Amino acid sequence: MKTITTLLVLAVGALVALSLTMLASATMLDSKPDESLFTQAGACLAGVVAMVVMSAVDYRRWMRGMWLVYGGAMTLLILVLLIGHEAKGARRWLWGTQPAEIGKFALILALAWYGSRYASQMKDFGRGICGSVGLVAPLIGLVLLEPDRGTGALMVALTLMLLLLAGARWLYIVAPALLGGAAIAAMVIVSPMARDRIDAWIHPEAHRDGASHQVLKGLYAFAQGGIEGRGLGRGTLKYNVPEVHTDFILPAVGEELGLTFTLAIVVAYLTILICGLMVAMRAPDQFGLLLAAGITLLIVAQAMINIGVVTAVFPNKGMPLPFVSRGGSNLAVLMTMVGVLVSVARAERSEPNDSSPTPERRSRGGRRNPFSSDTDFVGAA
Repeated sequence: MKTITTLLVLAVGALVALSLTMLASATMLDSKPDESLFTQAGACLAGVVAMVVMSAVDYRRWMRGMWLVYGGAMTLLILVLLIGHEAKGARRWLWGTQPAEIGKFALILALAWYGSRYASQMKDFGRGICGSVGLVAPLIGLVLLEPDRGTGALMVALTLMLLLLAGARWLYIVAPALLGGAAIAAMVIVSPMARDRIDAWIHPEAHRDGASHQVLKGLYAFAQGGIEGRGLGRGTLKYNVPEVHTDFILPAVGEELGLTFTLAIVVAYLTILICGLMVAMRAPDQFGLLLAAGITLLIVAQAMINIGVVTAVFPNKGMPLPFVSRGGSNLAVLMTMVGVLVSVARAERSEPNDSSPTPERRSRGGRRNPFSSDTDFVGAA
C-alpha cells in the first residue's frame, strides 16, 4: 500500500507542478509577474499543508464531523446566493472562494456516512434511495440555483455511482437516471445557450466566431504543438483564448510542451484512478470504501469531462482540469481530499483487511464488498 500512496502523491504533485509552470509561461514575456501565479502558488501551499494534516488524521473522525462539514457547506452555498459576487448572470464566488467546491466534498462525505450507517438497508427504496437522495438534494439544489449546471450534473452522477457502490439496486437507480436525462434534454430545449452549445458541438465550423471559438482554437493549438511542442512560453493560444489557463489549459500544454506531456497528463489521471480504486477496495470499512471511491471518481470524472470538452468529444461546458487549471478553491479542496484518501490507505496498512467479512462487519461501520456475488454489480436486481 505504501507504493500505491507514493504513486498517488507523485501523480498529484506532478500535475500541480505543471499547473504552476504553465501559469509562469503565460507571463514569461511580461515585464511584471502575473498576480494569478502567486495566488495559485498560495493555494498550492495551503493545499499541501491540508493534505499532510488530513493524511495524518484518522479518516474515521470524519464520520463524527460529517454534519459540521455538511452544515458549513450549506451555509456557504446559501450565502453565495444572497451576497455572492455575480458575474455573467451567475453567483458562484464568495469572499474569493467557490463554495461549490466544498459542496462536492460535503456530498461525498454525506453519502459515505449514510452508506456506512445504513449499509444493511441500502437495497430498500425508502431508506436506501429516498433517505440518501434527501440528504444530498439540498446541496445539489443550491449549486443549481447559482446556476452551475455543470457542477450540479457532476454531483448527480457522483451520487448515482456512490449509491451503486453502497449497495442500492440498479432498478432504483435507472429511473432517476432517466429522469435526469429527460431534465437535461428539457434544459437544452428551453435554454438558448444550451441549444447553441449543442449546435456548436455538432456544427463547429458554423460557430467559428461564437460558441466553437475556444474549441477550434484549442484543437489548432494541439496541431501546432505536435510531438515536441513549440517551447515553454512560446505558445499563442493564451493570446487568442480568454482565460485559457482555466478550462482550456490542456491545449496550452499541448501547444507549448507537445503530445508527450499531454499524454503524460492522461497517464497521471489513470494513475490516480487505479491507486484510488485500490485504496477503496482495500479500505477497512464501508465508510472508508465509499469515501475513497467518491474522491477518486470526482477527480477522474472532472478530468474526463475537461479532456472531452477540449478535444470536441463533449459539448463545451466549463469544467476545470483537476490540479492543473487555475483556481485556488478547486486546488486547495482537491488536495485536502487527496490527504483524506491517503489517510484511508494508511488505515489499511495498519489494520489487516478481512477478505471474508461477516454480516456484522458488513453492517454499520463494517466493510461491504460492492463486487461480491450478492450485489447488483454481478447479480440481477
